[in-house]
Amino acid sequence: MRLADYLPTRTFELVVHTLDLAAAVGRVSRAPESAMSVALGLFSEVAARSGRAEELLMALAGRAPFPSNLLALGPDS
Repeated sequence: MRLADYLPTRTFELVVHTLDLAAAVGRVSRAPESAMSVALGLFSEVAARSGRAEELLMALAGRAPFPSNLLALGPDS
Protein backbone atom coordinates (compact mmCIF):
# COMPACT_ATOMS: atom_id res chain seq x y z
CA MET A 1 0.00 0.00 0.00
CA ARG A 2 1.29 3.43 -0.90
CA LEU A 3 1.81 5.96 1.88
CA ALA A 4 -0.67 8.33 0.22
CA ASP A 5 -3.32 5.61 0.47
CA TYR A 6 -2.33 4.53 3.99
CA LEU A 7 -2.37 7.91 5.75
CA PRO A 8 -6.10 8.57 5.27
CA THR A 9 -6.86 5.25 6.97
CA ARG A 10 -4.85 6.32 10.02
CA THR A 11 -6.53 9.71 10.05
CA PHE A 12 -9.92 7.98 9.93
CA GLU A 13 -8.99 5.78 12.90
CA LEU A 14 -7.62 8.71 14.88
CA VAL A 15 -10.74 10.82 14.33
CA VAL A 16 -13.19 8.02 15.10
CA HIS A 17 -11.38 6.79 18.20
CA THR A 18 -10.89 10.32 19.52
CA LEU A 19 -14.62 10.96 19.17
CA ASP A 20 -15.32 7.59 20.86
CA LEU A 21 -13.05 8.45 23.79
CA ALA A 22 -14.54 11.91 24.18
CA ALA A 23 -18.05 10.45 24.24
CA ALA A 24 -17.00 7.81 26.78
CA VAL A 25 -15.76 10.44 29.24
CA GLY A 26 -18.62 12.85 28.58
CA ARG A 27 -16.61 15.48 26.72
CA VAL A 28 -17.34 17.21 23.47
CA SER A 29 -14.58 16.83 20.94
CA ARG A 30 -14.22 18.62 17.63
CA ALA A 31 -11.74 17.21 15.19
CA PRO A 32 -10.05 19.63 12.82
CA GLU A 33 -12.06 20.24 9.66
CA SER A 34 -9.31 18.80 7.48
CA ALA A 35 -9.22 15.56 9.50
CA MET A 36 -13.01 15.25 9.37
CA SER A 37 -12.92 15.79 5.61
CA VAL A 38 -10.37 12.99 5.17
CA ALA A 39 -12.34 10.62 7.43
CA LEU A 40 -15.66 11.32 5.73
CA GLY A 41 -14.07 11.04 2.29
CA LEU A 42 -12.62 7.64 3.12
CA PHE A 43 -15.95 6.51 4.57
CA SER A 44 -17.77 7.50 1.38
CA GLU A 45 -15.15 5.80 -0.82
CA VAL A 46 -15.53 2.55 1.09
CA ALA A 47 -19.32 2.78 0.84
CA ALA A 48 -19.08 3.34 -2.92
CA ARG A 49 -16.66 0.45 -3.42
CA SER A 50 -18.88 -1.87 -1.41
CA GLY A 51 -21.95 -1.00 -3.47
CA ARG A 52 -23.66 0.93 -0.68
CA ALA A 53 -23.12 4.52 -1.82
CA GLU A 54 -26.81 5.07 -2.51
CA GLU A 55 -27.72 4.09 1.05
CA LEU A 56 -25.12 6.46 2.45
CA LEU A 57 -26.15 9.34 0.24
CA MET A 58 -29.86 8.92 1.00
CA ALA A 59 -29.13 8.73 4.73
CA LEU A 60 -26.92 11.83 4.63
CA ALA A 61 -29.62 13.68 2.70
CA GLY A 62 -32.17 12.77 5.39
CA ARG A 63 -34.24 10.67 3.02
CA ALA A 64 -33.56 7.31 4.67
CA PRO A 65 -32.47 6.05 8.08
CA PHE A 66 -28.75 5.69 8.58
CA PRO A 67 -27.93 1.98 8.97
CA SER A 68 -25.45 1.43 11.79
CA ASN A 69 -23.83 -1.39 9.83
CA LEU A 70 -23.45 0.47 6.53
CA LEU A 71 -19.79 -0.39 6.05
CA ALA A 72 -19.80 -3.68 7.94
CA LEU A 73 -21.94 -5.40 5.33
CA GLY A 74 -21.21 -6.16 1.71
CA PRO A 75 -23.63 -5.42 -1.12
CA ASP A 76 -25.21 -8.88 -0.87
CA SER A 77 -25.88 -8.73 2.88
